[in-house]
Amino acid sequence: MRRLVIVGAGLAGLTAARALDGHYEVVVLDKSRGVGGRMATRRIGAATFDHGAQFFTTHTAEFTKVVATWTEAGIAQPWFAGRVGPTGVVDADGHTRYRGVGSMNAVAHHLADGLDVRRSTPVQSVARSGDGWLVTTAHDALTADAVLLTAPVPQSLALLAAGGVELSDVDLQAMQAIEYEPCLAVLALLDGPTRLPPPGAVDPADGPVDWVADNHRKGVSAVPAVTIHATAAFTRQQWDADDETVVAALVAASHLGCSPLPGGTQVQRWRYARPITMYPDRFLAAEGLPQLLFAGDAFGEGKVEGAVLSGMAAAERLADRSRNKR
Repeated sequence: MRRLVIVGAGLAGLTAARALDGHYEVVVLDKSRGVGGRMATRRIGAATFDHGAQFFTTHTAEFTKVVATWTEAGIAQPWFAGRVGPTGVVDADGHTRYRGVGSMNAVAHHLADGLDVRRSTPVQSVARSGDGWLVTTAHDALTADAVLLTAPVPQSLALLAAGGVELSDVDLQAMQAIEYEPCLAVLALLDGPTRLPPPGAVDPADGPVDWVADNHRKGVSAVPAVTIHATAAFTRQQWDADDETVVAALVAASHLGCSPLPGGTQVQRWRYARPITMYPDRFLAAEGLPQLLFAGDAFGEGKVEGAVLSGMAAAERLADRSRNKR
């Protein structure tokens, strides 16, 4: 069977891998210890934090069907309906916000089950090898007939550059046009419950905080714990600040009504948190090269929905090519 290497075990990569299992020998590589990418969960003591994506919504019939299978499998459920504002009041907008059951990462673990996902495996380069590819990691090298790159696009371009692969001018310009916002995230284990109103989240109108979520009220954490996302402006200004400075500023601006426990805070630096300039189609297939595709949440619709639909679309393209090769 022909081999497909997927770089990135986020939702786009895992969705594609599950769809193509059987069409290819699929290997998924990721530098992280876990799966899910920015659909991320972390633990501090007895506390559990969703510290990346906080929820997902459905806007297309395709993704609505996917989410229905997740809810039936018991890995996703509604969190609240409508839009959260600065006071936590829900402004109905017709969209249910879903969360993973137990954690947002539950969805990624469900998708990864049974697949050949190699974690803690940083990819160093992607290079041409005859009519295919050579994917070199920190541990070994894999030959592949096709490669799907689902990591943030600047990281994917760096892997190709390290392997001496040149994209066409049109493709390179399209990929270099994609831009991301960074985000500093504070995870804080608390000495008591927060005073955040239902449903356990606020979206401030101004200041350094972009989002605050009460993981305990959300149903994720067994004990009081919050996730605080900074705005892109604050993140850029304080990216290189020490963790204590970041925590102090964002906790003070969040008006929690309680305090972090000693040693109960961490800071996550998401360099590629949100795509703000996106590629209009759900994937890009590189011109003039053996099968090489880019996909992820910077393609098509964006967010969790866009990542899944991008993975589905890339998988359909690769499945068609696999059938044509037989």
